[in-house]
Amino acid sequence: MKQRSITWANILTLSGTLPLIASVVLIFFPLAGVNSALIVTSYGAVIISFLCGIHWAVYLFFEDKCPHHLLITSNAVALLAWASLLIPNPPIAILLQASCFLYLLALDARLREAGIIPEWFYSLRRNATLIVVLCLALVAGFA
Repeated sequence: MKQRSITWANILTLSGTLPLIASVVLIFFPLAGVNSALIVTSYGAVIISFLCGIHWAVYLFFEDKCPHHLLITSNAVALLAWASLLIPNPPIAILLQASCFLYLLALDARLREAGIIPEWFYSLRRNATLIVVLCLALVAGFA
């Protein structure tokens, strides 16, 4: 991948953490009618589904190198993210999503070790996941 594309991937991925960071800020500086827990669970479910879609594409293009269960686990994790939206207890829903993000990062580590995803992408995913999980934990702690 060209360096320019890598730079854009970094900018866009890290920008994608901004709604979660804003949700943490809203805990300390609330706005009437704005629910941080609703923001993070909604956005988190969308992003988890997006990451699961990346795993689907990876499997479709690199089937011989991928863990055989990648299609199944990516679907299961996407369904867990959707199910988290049905949990009436926000801290539990948020912690379930944090677990999904960490699991997907662990899968990415396996894909990196198999030579399927490059080191720069894994580093980007790791950094974004750390930001996301920290934000989710903060919102869950105050929800």
